[in-house]
Amino acid sequence: MNSTGIRVAAAVAVVAAAVTSLSSCGASDAASDGDRLTYWSMWTENEPQAAVLKSAIADFEKDTGTKVDVQWQGRTVLEKVAPTLTTGKVPDLVDQTDDKLYPTLAHPGRARDLGAVLDRPADGEKPTLAHTGVQRYMGHLRKSPDGARTWMVPYEVLSVGLWYNGADKKVKAPTTWDELLDTCAALKKDQRACIAVDGDQSAYTAWWLDYLVDRIGSDGTMAKAIQDGTGSGWDAPAVKEAAAKVAELVDKGYLIKGYDASKYPEQQNRWAEGRAAFILNGSWLPTETGTFAAPGFDTRFTAFPSVAGGKGGATTDVRLLGFSVPAQAKHAEAAEKFISYFMAKRHLAGIAGTAGNLTPRDDVDPPKGLADVKKTLESTEPREQLAGSTPDFNEKVLFPAYQDLFFGKTDADGFVDGVKELHKAYAKAQG
Repeated sequence: MNSTGIRVAAAVAVVAAAVTSLSSCGASDAASDGDRLTYWSMWTENEPQAAVLKSAIADFEKDTGTKVDVQWQGRTVLEKVAPTLTTGKVPDLVDQTDDKLYPTLAHPGRARDLGAVLDRPADGEKPTLAHTGVQRYMGHLRKSPDGARTWMVPYEVLSVGLWYNGADKKVKAPTTWDELLDTCAALKKDQRACIAVDGDQSAYTAWWLDYLVDRIGSDGTMAKAIQDGTGSGWDAPAVKEAAAKVAELVDKGYLIKGYDASKYPEQQNRWAEGRAAFILNGSWLPTETGTFAAPGFDTRFTAFPSVAGGKGGATTDVRLLGFSVPAQAKHAEAAEKFISYFMAKRHLAGIAGTAGNLTPRDDVDPPKGLADVKKTLESTEPREQLAGSTPDFNEKVLFPAYQDLFFGKTDADGFVDGVKELHKAYAKAQG
């Protein structure tokens, strides 16, 4: 080959190398861009759920080569997500409870449809994720604006019901409201407290009203009242009757002494010590009160009792905690891939075994103290807790009016009048 040929060949080689280099660089950048995701979590780093997620993230990175940039934001995670929704710098994956994810992502149409995640198997498994039991809980979620979008995939199931000590021979699970009142009356004669509740926990106190409205007027009655901006929904007979029954608990002294001045978790701990027969509380209760339980205490759970003549059936509160992917997420496919990975039994089981909570999968055994909860959820229809509400509405309308009723400062009529006025003012302010 002459010198000219050598120079041409060399030039061609240089150009080819450059093209190859650029091509490789582009492929590398694309791969690195697709092999990472940003996850903002509702947990703080020292919580049991965070430990379960950390372990799964480490395995996911090792097995897939996808890097997960996780930030443990805590309970205010969505307050930090909200400002990013208009900037394009959103996290790829977030988690929170359904009542908080809905107003932030689902209602404004800013949540990616995750239906495909449910329609395929979790990582390394054969049945679709929907057929592991997860689908049971999806129906009660509020609809997205388009009516079809699956805006979250739950990995933890929370429920609320009536807890009692199964070893207490004078206490049994009431199936009706009248049975509950009869037990309370008998305990009062023995100078024993019937119902424990921490009065400073507005949501905990409101569960009594929410369940009673459901049992009396049927599922959906509370949602209609909450969603009627005129405030007239609170005139529903079921609401007034439910409020009257709450007032009866107060007036007859069936609530533990000092509940209206207690600071959480004072009264739930007293319940665990055996100082009250019942407590309306969540599935996290056994974990929170375990160290306070009296010797031989048998923690049991039962569905909220029915009300004679009521239209409501056997339903049980469900609050789902899980993942959502913002519609603007740049690494949405990687986020879906992690959801599928974490929802596999081998990873999700840690939510029960390590974090002590229920999962939506049928094949994950419940942790100690939650077997009754799992059986109840599997034998009754799930219902949305305080359906139709938002945290903002509850704090500004429902809770202020209801606390006056629960603390004996007003009666059923006073509650209805008060919540209607607050509701009208709220609706006006919302435009």
